[in-house]
Amino acid sequence: MRRAVPIFAAVLLLAACSQTTTGSPTAGTTTSGKATTTTGTTSTAKSPAKRPKTINVRDLDPCTMLTEAQRTEFGADQPPQKGTVPIFNWSTCHYNRGDGKYIVGTTVIVDKGIEFYTESAKRDEAEKLEVGGFPAVLVKAKTTGPACTVAVDVSDGQMVNANVASFGETPIDQLCALAPQVAGAVMTNLMAK
Repeated sequence: MRRAVPIFAAVLLLAACSQTTTGSPTAGTTTSGKATTTTGTTSTAKSPAKRPKTINVRDLDPCTMLTEAQRTEFGADQPPQKGTVPIFNWSTCHYNRGDGKYIVGTTVIVDKGIEFYTESAKRDEAEKLEVGGFPAVLVKAKTTGPACTVAVDVSDGQMVNANVASFGETPIDQLCALAPQVAGAVMTNLMAK
């Protein structure tokens, strides 16, 4: 199963990139390390992203995005496994659970911003969020198994993803409740650097 996990996680990430589901954005407030849903308007002119600060993730190791204590909090008790999504050359890290209930993953993307999700033909199907004051989007995928991704816009043309996936043992609603928590932990760590 260890060999299948990186392949499975890469497939989930790709599935999350192409499969979205409808959401119902509502107003919310931002608390550091917390994800909230916000409403937004669509315009044809691209306005600058509103972020607490710009974070360059070009040289970031995805396996350093969660601390050991945070991984334990999310039940990821296996050693981190580094990988890539070959089609996009994105750096990934997977934190597995010994009980196999779900997989937690982090991804560093230095050549695409969250427009990758929000400016596609299915932009209205992605749920807009805010994580630690940063624009973000939550994407659900059910193609190869339930998965939930929260992509956070950290810089123009750069984002980090928090992924939670299952081989079917954990319902997607539980995965999508956990993914924003993982994203919040990631952003707390990145803001502290």
